[in-house]
Amino acid sequence: MAQRDELIDQIMATHRRLQLLFASDRSDPLFDSHLTVPQLKILLLLYLHGSASGQELSQVLGVRMATVTGIVDRLAAHRLVGRREDPRDRRVRRIELTDDGRQLMDRIVTAGTDRQARLLARLDTDELRTVAVATRLLVDAAEADLAETDTAQVEPRHTRPAPSSGQVESTGRE
Repeated sequence: MAQRDELIDQIMATHRRLQLLFASDRSDPLFDSHLTVPQLKILLLLYLHGSASGQELSQVLGVRMATVTGIVDRLAAHRLVGRREDPRDRRVRRIELTDDGRQLMDRIVTAGTDRQARLLARLDTDELRTVAVATRLLVDAAEADLAETDTAQVEPRHTRPAPSSGQVESTGRE
């Protein structure tokens, strides 16, 4: 068990170092953004789930409805979110990303993708296979962890991408 804990510590330390290296990239769209953390939280929730009512956002964020209304009003003023009537209950207003909001979140969520591709291009084929298997194992563990938690109220819209040709699918658990 001690060896397992040491490996986890080693992986975590290496991952923290990689995160710091990526965070040093000032081309990240977060550096250009003037959004507050609560605004980013709402945009991310909408990005992941498609739409939500103000009440749903209030519950997930643990803030009063008046707070959510103020944040959403500011996001709407910047044309990042819009409101529409809920087709199942006309009394409820659904909040969703506008095209501008979706584009912003796409840039934020995928920030570093080009840099990551450059790093992967430095690896040989065997190293890439190792990274592909390890990455698949981490995604599988993250999906299992998410499925076990009750904080995920709605299934995320963005699901696992289909493997492209040449992509390693084996997890070594067959």
